[in-house]
Amino acid sequence: MKYILYSISGAMKVHAIEGRGFSGNIFLIDAKKPCLVDSGWEPDISFCAEQVKEILRGRRLERIVLTHRHIDHVGGAMSFYGEYGGEIFAHADDAESLTSGDQESTGATLFGGRIGPMPVTKLREGDSIDLGEGDSLKVIHTPGHTVGSMCLIGGGSLFSGDTVFADGGVGRWDLETGNYDQLLASVEKLSGLEFEDLHPGHGPSVKGNAGAHVGLSLKHLRLIGRYG
Repeated sequence: MKYILYSISGAMKVHAIEGRGFSGNIFLIDAKKPCLVDSGWEPDISFCAEQVKEILRGRRLERIVLTHRHIDHVGGAMSFYGEYGGEIFAHADDAESLTSGDQESTGATLFGGRIGPMPVTKLREGDSIDLGEGDSLKVIHTPGHTVGSMCLIGGGSLFSGDTVFADGGVGRWDLETGNYDQLLASVEKLSGLEFEDLHPGHGPSVKGNAGAHVGLSLKHLRLIGRYG
């Protein structure tokens, strides 16, 4: 599948490699310090190797940032790490499940997959990920889908993982460490931020007016709380 160039802000270019089947979307930020946001499901990354190779043009990844612990977002991390380098990051509250190779809370057992232990550097609310040449991503802790779910914001883009999706979608909260009240609070937090583009963990990205989509997600969750 061909990658799609969605956003350009300064020296930062966001390329989307759309997920196949259960696999989450993969975003490659082509900045001075290239960064991968999420790694998809498959430990065999051959389906997107040519796209990544074309974008990197012989460079190595600086970072692989995982928005949360679930296998459909982390399953390919070690293969990308082995092929292109890059320090692996995740929020501190999800990191232990990844360093230990926890098959249960990552959803590996539930969805018929398997992950191995991986080296993970812990991130926390407010941390900044340097992309070089003045570009960076700020960490926003958004628990609810998992306790360590996080979003990243920078260059006018929000990378939302499975917290919110286009057209008012939200992540499920019925899996291990998920919580409706935390998810509601997280989406309320996102609704107060400014960004133009939305790059979610599944489904299409949104270019321009992305805040309106987050507003729909908040409305959706509040209705569930009222009538659910």
